[in-house]
Amino acid sequence: MRAAKSLSIQKVYTTCTQKNLHFSRKLTKIKQNTVCLRFFFLWNPLQLAAIGCQGRPDRPAGGNNMIVCKFGGTSLADAARIRRAGAILRRDGARRFVIVSAPGRRFEGDDKVTDLLLQAGTGNGEALAAVLARFREMAAALGVDMEGELRRAREEIPTRGLDFAASRGEYLCAQLVAKYLRWEFVDAAGVICLRESGAADLEETYRRLPCALKPLKNAVIPGFYGATRCGEIRTFPRGGSDITGALAAGAMGARLYENWTDVDGLMSADPRLVQNTVCVPEVSYRQMRLLSAMGAQVLHPDSLSPVMRAGIPTVLKNSFHPERPGTRIAGGARAKIPCLTGRALESGAGLLAVLSPEAMELPGRSLAALRAAGIRPRWLGAWSDRLLMRVRARCLPEALRALHRALVENAERW
Repeated sequence: MRAAKSLSIQKVYTTCTQKNLHFSRKLTKIKQNTVCLRFFFLWNPLQLAAIGCQGRPDRPAGGNNMIVCKFGGTSLADAARIRRAGAILRRDGARRFVIVSAPGRRFEGDDKVTDLLLQAGTGNGEALAAVLARFREMAAALGVDMEGELRRAREEIPTRGLDFAASRGEYLCAQLVAKYLRWEFVDAAGVICLRESGAADLEETYRRLPCALKPLKNAVIPGFYGATRCGEIRTFPRGGSDITGALAAGAMGARLYENWTDVDGLMSADPRLVQNTVCVPEVSYRQMRLLSAMGAQVLHPDSLSPVMRAGIPTVLKNSFHPERPGTRIAGGARAKIPCLTGRALESGAGLLAVLSPEAMELPGRSLAALRAAGIRPRWLGAWSDRLLMRVRARCLPEALRALHRALVENAERW
């Protein structure tokens, strides 16, 4: 069956209900009052392709106790934070391989290293000098020598294109962390194989990663980039270090994939818009992919498939508070606390989603909460694990706050 490329949400919902079809949708483009969607039509709602309902437990047997970690840019923004990350890695000997992002912002108004590198790649000498000075400062504070790497970076970044320039934040950060920890450095260009289109060549990547990593006790791998079979550096989309980490965990058959950031885990709503959010202890891969499809910026959406298919749990942790439990993402997990998300559309509307295993019990309370806040939603549908509504885009923040008060803050404890 082939769906029309452009259908209103209501028409799609009505059509699928009449034909008893189950579907997943990925928002791709909005034109006027029309939502353009990509669908996977499924006769069986339990099929893995339906946004990956469950992970496939096909990781290698044999009692693999390995943990693969990824640290985000904020967790590596300066020398003190790198020391904190190093302490986390050393605390558990099972943490053998770590993927690192480029250093992020140290404070409000600071520049991310990748943003500076993109400017440096177009010939901005001041941006390049700022990057090199920052790495030189961190290296001095950590007591490691980076002069050779920084000298090569100064020569190569202005001349080898934007992908190469953008990749040097992760490359230099991985070199720095490897020297500080006295771990091996493994260049992503040698183990993450990308096609000319920029998509990962999974077969070749899954061949290269174990060959490079299995002989090593510990290693640091830069995230965000790889190389084509011809050796040309290519980058993933921004946030792509999540993808590198998941590929490494999947290829190595890790017991666990830890993603360390500057937040406690998946929150019940966006803390920038909603107060009194709470950390969700666990969520399924299906729910996580639904949240990502709706625009939740917790993990890069493409980072879920490698670990989901291998049956490897992911844990979201806060590097600033490693004692906190974080959020566990696994095939059989279920978010008991409702998760709320929304996104504004080009048409001037906003989509609201409520994810909960008890979603079918929430329509009345959800609609009442929105109407009490003076918001008139358009009801789009209810499924076993999610509700979908449409409101005016300008009402989206207040709609999220009203739903959060009704479904999370004022609800009975879970």
